[in-house]
Amino acid sequence: MNKLLRIFQTLFIAAILLWSMIAHACRWDADTLKDEKKKKPEIAEIIFGTVTETVDVPRLQKRISELTTNPRRDDADWWNDFAGAYIQLGQPQKAVDLLEPILEKFKDNYGVHANLGTAYHLLGRYPEAEKEIARDLKINSEAHFGLEKYHLALLQYLTRDAKYQSRHVYVDEYSISLLEKTPGFFFPPWEEQTENLFIKAAKEDFPKGLVEAEKHYEKIKKSHDEDAREDALRAITALDPKPSYREKWNLANDPKFEEGIIYLASLNPKQPACFVMVGIASWKNLDLNLAAAAFEKAIKLGSPQSEILKRRIKEIRDHIKSAQNLEKPAAEQALPKKGKVH
Repeated sequence: MNKLLRIFQTLFIAAILLWSMIAHACRWDADTLKDEKKKKPEIAEIIFGTVTETVDVPRLQKRISELTTNPRRDDADWWNDFAGAYIQLGQPQKAVDLLEPILEKFKDNYGVHANLGTAYHLLGRYPEAEKEIARDLKINSEAHFGLEKYHLALLQYLTRDAKYQSRHVYVDEYSISLLEKTPGFFFPPWEEQTENLFIKAAKEDFPKGLVEAEKHYEKIKKSHDEDAREDALRAITALDPKPSYREKWNLANDPKFEEGIIYLASLNPKQPACFVMVGIASWKNLDLNLAAAAFEKAIKLGSPQSEILKRRIKEIRDHIKSAQNLEKPAAEQALPKKGKVH
């Protein structure tokens, strides 16, 4: 990596770390998982699965019967209610069968595109889902209380190939950050200017572009030098084209970032990419135990970033252990270990 960039990066991280330590006095470093669950119950519920959504099947079946009996075929709301009921019942194909034939008739209706996009997503038809969700956001950019753009970001991630997914997160503003070794407790949300420096350095190191960077990574990916592997992977990440949602939004600075991450994870409880982002959201909040637990869940779900996540988990766990040791009273630290005679 460019030497000047590395110097700048080190100074940048050091300055923010100093501010963070002064502001928080390291108290949060030694929080227990129990403490963090109390602080962030919604995130804890998402990670540990303490909440199970129940579907009122009789109510939905009754609703479908009522809609069938009293058709309003020129009313978009009728079609959306019908499709929405099937989606809630876990029958997305029936929703698709309803909405595809009337798509042109209601081409400017937000709900039709949103419901069809959701049904496609549930069926694993990600490119088609991405198209419909992008369309509904053109109609209403603050759709679903400002959270629909997170759905679009996830779909733009899921439509990419496995290699891309292994080096990016779906809120792409944090892709480079996850690949940057940190002191464990601090997750650096790079400013756009800083990200651009990484991009500039990658272009200098690999003037022939992405193909050259990928060839370099293939040469060293089996190396025992983890830092070198992550440096190479970060260069590829910097050279990758940005997802199109970033032309309009910066989700890293969005006030609904955490709400959006939780919402997507609640709707996609088996999608590892969602739990990587839950981990990042927790890490940003300095809830380190929750961050590690979310990363562990992503690994169990088959995350393509498992190797990177394991390293981040170790850094976090090591930091928590060090912080807890620092908080022990001096007298307790001075006690002899059991089994030793002095």
